[in-house]
Amino acid sequence: MTNPLLKRQFEIVREDMHRRYGSLHTAEHIDALVDQTIAERTANAKVETFLPVMVERVVSEKLEEQAAAAGATDPCARQEVLYVCERNAGRSQLASAITSWIVGDRLFVRSVGLNPVGGINPTVLEVLAERGIPTGHLYQKEIVARTVHRSDVVVLMGVDQRPDIPGDRYVEWDIADPEGASIEEVRTIADDVERNVRALLDEMGFDEAQSAESA
Repeated sequence: MTNPLLKRQFEIVREDMHRRYGSLHTAEHIDALVDQTIAERTANAKVETFLPVMVERVVSEKLEEQAAAAGATDPCARQEVLYVCERNAGRSQLASAITSWIVGDRLFVRSVGLNPVGGINPTVLEVLAERGIPTGHLYQKEIVARTVHRSDVVVLMGVDQRPDIPGDRYVEWDIADPEGASIEEVRTIADDVERNVRALLDEMGFDEAQSAESA
């Protein structure tokens, strides 16, 4: 494949398929199906513009059909929530970590920053650790343009203008910025974030969530 943009778009499709169906299929199976579909669709294509969309659609349909045939109780893709704040250093990290802790891999969770600099707020990490919430997987991430993928819900915190991020639904949370806050203040912020997270998860149909206070 000689078109670098098309190659990158296909890699984004591959990443999305792993995110959405990784709990239903092995990584090897998803990779093989993506590779096969790309080869089939590009073999005689005269126009490349819509190839990533076509590959995404075909692979999604096949993975869901195969999961249903194998007896999966919910063969459809996992829902996804994306948390966005200015630096991906505090609020979005709190929301991401708390959400993953509550629902596990039943929901795919991402967080990004418009200008991710300075590292994750150490007080945020300390407060999460106090609650027994894992933080080893957290790192700052910037927005990456995606060709076909849309999050089910995009949550904006402290963002003045809506960024160019594809999503089916956008919500705004009025959460204080933990930057420069004391540990007591960050604990209060974490409580606010958790209340919002639990309300969102309830709207999205998730239940049986554990409580940070009882962990």
